[in-house]
Amino acid sequence: MLRLIFIETSLERVPASISDHPAIVRDARKRKKRPLEMILDDSRHYPAMKDLPEREKRGRPDIVHTCLLAALDSELNHKGGLEIFIHTLNNEIIWMSGETRIPRNYNRFLGLMEDLFRKRVIKSDRKLMEVVNTGLEDILIPPVALMKEGGGDFRPKARTVCIGAFPHGDFRQSTLKAMANAELYSVGQRHYTSLYVTYKVICGYEALWMNSTS
Repeated sequence: MLRLIFIETSLERVPASISDHPAIVRDARKRKKRPLEMILDDSRHYPAMKDLPEREKRGRPDIVHTCLLAALDSELNHKGGLEIFIHTLNNEIIWMSGETRIPRNYNRFLGLMEDLFRKRVIKSDRKLMEVVNTGLEDILIPPVALMKEGGGDFRPKARTVCIGAFPHGDFRQSTLKAMANAELYSVGQRHYTSLYVTYKVICGYEALWMNSTS
């Protein structure tokens, strides 16, 4: 089974430091939400975000949304060969069941994530996702692969594969330190979107799985 971890994900609630900005307050009133319970979204909160630390990496929950849709829709997941974790820029860890069907509509996805951060767990007849009390190091099952520009040619052999899910910049030193024993891989010689890397990784493991069962 492949453990897929989306790391440093641009998925966080509105920081307290900008919660009283007019752009945040206006959106909160429109959505009938409390500012601090809303997911930070560059498309809505851009004017409030300009002075945030690591501004270029934040406010893009759409990235992990599309990556999750690709992973959950995959044949690998439907055959029970995939487990998914989300590591956020705030070092929160979210576990997601392969049976989860997240909304395809982006706005509804934001609402689901806001519910998750508020309740800490989402259930139906069983647990679908949960914010778990653990660190990134604790969910890395070796061998671990980190998808990173400049890495070696990707081979679907690792037990855990980590994919960055932020728009710009590089991994934090704290993240790289936690993954000091990971092998670095890339799917090509240029910069690729997180979604493309997700597709390539999953397709590689699906091909490996089909060859092993044929």
